[in-house]
Amino acid sequence: MNKREQFEDTLDVEARFLVGILCAHVRQEALPVIPERLIWQKFIQLCYATHYAGIISDLIRAYDSTKIPEEVFQQLKSYQLRVLTSNERLLHQYASLKQIANEQQLTLYPLKGITLMPHLYERPYHRHISDIDVLIDNKDLLKWENLLKTQGFDIKRRHAKSRFHEQMNLKYDPLQAFKQQTVVDFHVSLNSGFHQIDLPIASLMENHETSHELNPIDQFIFVCLHAYKHLYYGQLNVLHLMDIFLMNKQISTSELWTRCEHFKCTKEVQEALDLSLFFFGDSSKQIPNWQAFVLQKELMALPLTMRMRQLFFYRKHLRIPVSWKNLPSYLWFQVFPSAAYLRQSDGKSSYVVNWWSRCIRLILNR
Repeated sequence: MNKREQFEDTLDVEARFLVGILCAHVRQEALPVIPERLIWQKFIQLCYATHYAGIISDLIRAYDSTKIPEEVFQQLKSYQLRVLTSNERLLHQYASLKQIANEQQLTLYPLKGITLMPHLYERPYHRHISDIDVLIDNKDLLKWENLLKTQGFDIKRRHAKSRFHEQMNLKYDPLQAFKQQTVVDFHVSLNSGFHQIDLPIASLMENHETSHELNPIDQFIFVCLHAYKHLYYGQLNVLHLMDIFLMNKQISTSELWTRCEHFKCTKEVQEALDLSLFFFGDSSKQIPNWQAFVLQKELMALPLTMRMRQLFFYRKHLRIPVSWKNLPSYLWFQVFPSAAYLRQSDGKSSYVVNWWSRCIRLILNR
């Protein structure tokens, strides 16, 4: 039994069936047989939790309808319509942002779902979009903020932990905009969360195709880095694995690894790609046990066990965010961040109260 088969054996019936349907779809193979002990309500809840319900609603219609309760089709179809409505609203809102960018001659690159859904998926409801992520030029940040206010957006500035973090290029999403249940995150750099990986907008603009569309390879790298960052901290949206799998079919491998070497992110991109291939049935791919545990946790709604925590603690790959010379300053501001940073997440109390509130929250969320 290979590692891929061992992984499937750790899943319950519902998770194994979901993975089987998704694998058959992307690999264009025959759909798996419906398991006898399948609990349909539990299966539907898993489809909701993983955001695959939109596409499953179509795929499951290929089965004999007499073997599936009618309410299964109804519930999945209801979710599918909600995804369609939400996606259309977000696409309309992004079109408004793009119009502003064109009128004001501003750079605006869509990221993740808002650009992947129309390019990779057959139907607009097959890829659930939860928010809008865009990349802009940092020098246009204030201009974007003022323009968005005139368009009726509520604005929230997000602060770095300190000026030190900003100067060390420890990037964050400095601006969020809210309007009619729409959240727009504005990025000024494609940073995975590890300092040595930084995809500055100047480098991306040299490699772009249009002023509103990233080069497919840069988009692929960012999606992989985004997935890897969440994976590294024990969380993963498994929908991103399908994004990676489908995007990988459309890009040049040689160009990809040349670009990864340029940005010094080969290891992270390779591991995210391997995980996607592993998830979709490639038995030749070997992934670390801690990554398999994350997949299992997300597919079965399991908490992190002590064994999982031990594996996370002993992971071999850990990037130091700054040089050893700057490490004391980095650690100081990690422990004692700026008042503005604390205030944005812990209220308007004194620095001491906000600091203790943050410590308690970190301890409880471990």
